[in-house]
Amino acid sequence: MAALLSFGEVLIDFIPADSKSNQYLPMAGGAPANVAVAYAKLGGKSYFSGGISKDNFGNFLTTSLETEGVDLSYVEHTETHNTALVLVSLDSEGERSFNFYRHNTADLAMSKSAIDKIDFTQIQTFHFCSNTLTHAELNTTTLHALACARTNGVTISFDVNLRQQLWPELKDLLSRVEACLAQSDIVKLSKEEADYLANMKGMAYNEYLQHILAMGVRLIVVTDGPNAVQVLTKKDNTVIDVPRITPVDTTAAGDSFIAGFLFALNTSSDKPLNDKLASLESIEHSVSFASRCGAYTCQQKGAFAALPSASDLADA
Repeated sequence: MAALLSFGEVLIDFIPADSKSNQYLPMAGGAPANVAVAYAKLGGKSYFSGGISKDNFGNFLTTSLETEGVDLSYVEHTETHNTALVLVSLDSEGERSFNFYRHNTADLAMSKSAIDKIDFTQIQTFHFCSNTLTHAELNTTTLHALACARTNGVTISFDVNLRQQLWPELKDLLSRVEACLAQSDIVKLSKEEADYLANMKGMAYNEYLQHILAMGVRLIVVTDGPNAVQVLTKKDNTVIDVPRITPVDTTAAGDSFIAGFLFALNTSSDKPLNDKLASLESIEHSVSFASRCGAYTCQQKGAFAALPSASDLADA
């Protein structure tokens, strides 16, 4: 089984318990952690790497990840940093907004020395998001992890997943994101994120996507809520329809999508992953499976609990 290592933050999502947001429920979340859990729930071998506090919330996160079948061999535990928190608000259509509480927290404390303990020879896909780029030291750690992955021939997946409010200096965003784009094989963006980066670069939307491909990225996947998914490689540019649903909570939907995509891509056949990335048929199959995963998650509340297992998809 092709193993996935998802790198980045795990934190506490406070999710509204009612439509008026008078009460909130603490749930395990964080985009890279969601991806690790989603991949494991689908039946894949899944590792998570990141900083986790030994405070009460951190212990809850550790237990939550292990309960879902995620291997924590490459986690760096800390007693000197608290767990990051995020208050999630939902509008009438289930769309989210966030208030983050993330100052000197455990997810920011992941060190380069912890990366050096990872056995990349056992990993087929390395996945990460942009929240590890927000602070200089953690950005350096992320670039070190990417270098280690590339040295060992690991396929790199980058879900840009912008959270602008987490950046102390927005002027650093474009250069740091593009430094990681240049090291990635698979890039997932929302349409909104692609437009934002294109505007920062002073380019039109389609021009910017071609700019990303010119960096060496092999596959770009652009999601757009209920609209079709756009897929681009150097030789193909196509759109793939997504299921029509009534969303309840879009929390972790994008994470469910990319985890489903990577799982389907890794397990669809015995062909090398490089060959599948060159096959539009394999990519379309993986996007269709990923869209089913994302649609399922949108119809549930929370993060980990909303991510589908293979049997959930079979029953849907």
